[in-house]
Amino acid sequence: MVRLMPGKTAKQPKLKKKAGVFDVAREAGVSVATVSRAFNLPDLVSEDVRRRVLATAQSLGYAANPAAKALRSRKTHIVGAAIPTLDYAIFAKMINHFQDSFAQHGYMTIVATTGFEHANVFEKVKTLVDRGAEALLLVGAIEDPALVSYLKQPHIPVVTTYSYLPDEIVPCIGFDNYAATQSAMEYLADLGHRNFAMIAGSPRGSDRQRARIAAYKDFVGSRNLHGAANIIIRNFTIRDGTEAIRAILDKYPETTAVVCNTDVMAFGALSESRRLGIRVPQDISIVGFDDAEYAAQLDPPLTTIA
Repeated sequence: MVRLMPGKTAKQPKLKKKAGVFDVAREAGVSVATVSRAFNLPDLVSEDVRRRVLATAQSLGYAANPAAKALRSRKTHIVGAAIPTLDYAIFAKMINHFQDSFAQHGYMTIVATTGFEHANVFEKVKTLVDRGAEALLLVGAIEDPALVSYLKQPHIPVVTTYSYLPDEIVPCIGFDNYAATQSAMEYLADLGHRNFAMIAGSPRGSDRQRARIAAYKDFVGSRNLHGAANIIIRNFTIRDGTEAIRAILDKYPETTAVVCNTDVMAFGALSESRRLGIRVPQDISIVGFDDAEYAAQLDPPLTTIA
C-alpha cells in the first residue's frame, strides 16, 4: 500500500525491462539469427545450442512473439470450423476431435456457428478466413450461392462433413443420409409396422433433413405402407420431440412406428410416450438418428442409427 503524505508525490515503482532477443543472444553467446533459428527452425541448429538458447530465454523470461512469427512466415497456423451449433453434442464432439488433431500439429481452431439453415452462411465463413484461417471445415452441402462462388476460387483447403456428396465442389467426409434412413425404415417394416410417422427438422437449407425425408417418403410409397405425408417438422430440442409425438398421437392415432431425424427429438418422443402411458416398443416403436451417447441409457434404450 502506498501512503501519500501532504505535499509529496508518491514514488512510482520502476518497471523491469522485458528481455528481448538481443538479451538472449548476448547471454547465450550466440547471434540473434541463431536465437531466431532455435525457436523457429530448430533443425538448423545443434541440439546443444538449441538447449542453451531455450534455457537462457527461460531464465530471462523471454518468449517468442507468435504474432511476429506469423507475419514473417505469412502463416497463422489457424484453422476455421463453421458448424450449425455447439448446443448439439454431435457437433461439439466433432469440434473437440478436430481441434485436438490439429493442435498436435501446432494449429489453433477458431469456430463460428451458422445455424441449421445453410443457405446464408457466407459472411460467417468469410470472417473465419479474414481472421486468419488457413483451412476450413464445414458441415453438409454448400448451398449459399455466395459461398459456392467464393470456394470455386483457389483460396484455401476446404472439407465438408456429415454428408456424402459426390458432386460437391469440395471434398466431403460423411455418410449417405438417404441410405441410412432407408435402413431404419427397413428395420421397422421387418418388425411388421405399416403405419408410420416422422419427426424431422426443417428441410430448408439442410441437405441432411431433405435426404432423410425423401428416403422416408420413398420407402413408404414403394412398400405400399401408410404415413408418407405424416411428417411433423420441429426444431432440434427435447421439448420439440415431446410436442411432435403428441401431435402424431392426436393427428395420426393409428401410427405404430415413428422415425425421428435426431436422437434429441427421439429422446423427447420416448419420454413423452412413457409419461402418457404408451409402451415403447409394445405400443409404438421409436427410432432415432446420430447414435448419441445417452441413447443406450434411456428407459427403454433408444434404437438409433449410428
